[in-house]
Amino acid sequence: MFLAFFSETFFEVLLLILSVTIIIVVGSIFFIRDLRKDFKQVFKMRSKFHIEIRKIVNLIFNIFNSDLLEPFTKVVIKKLPHEQKKILLKNIDIVYSQLDVNDPINMYIVETYENLQKLRRERDARILTYHHKLNTFPYSIYANIMKLPKYELYTESE
Repeated sequence: MFLAFFSETFFEVLLLILSVTIIIVVGSIFFIRDLRKDFKQVFKMRSKFHIEIRKIVNLIFNIFNSDLLEPFTKVVIKKLPHEQKKILLKNIDIVYSQLDVNDPINMYIVETYENLQKLRRERDARILTYHHKLNTFPYSIYANIMKLPKYELYTESE
């Protein structure tokens, strides 16, 4: 009688442990998939942002030979440190503010600048969402295991 009770209890405990393990594994798969998706989106957005920076630098420098942008014409934008990129973006803003936006020669520059600003806002919004997930339990555990990087923002906080 004791042996029958023990085997029944043992089976129930084993079933409970197996159920909890399955729930943890399935949940982990969904969390990891979600984190990877967010990481890929942020990475793609960063790449588009770097391309747009390169386009605007080349456009403005080729037309106006700006001294502020000259040091950035022959460097790889994505390899620049964050502080250098912030300086570059400020220089772009300074040079753009001096342009005549109604001049037909500058139409493509204006369009590219607007795209850059739009990408900057979208990129920073995605990064804020991504960082929020990295700091939220249980995502934080998986982020540490996967060694996911944190990214800097370019939009100035007001």
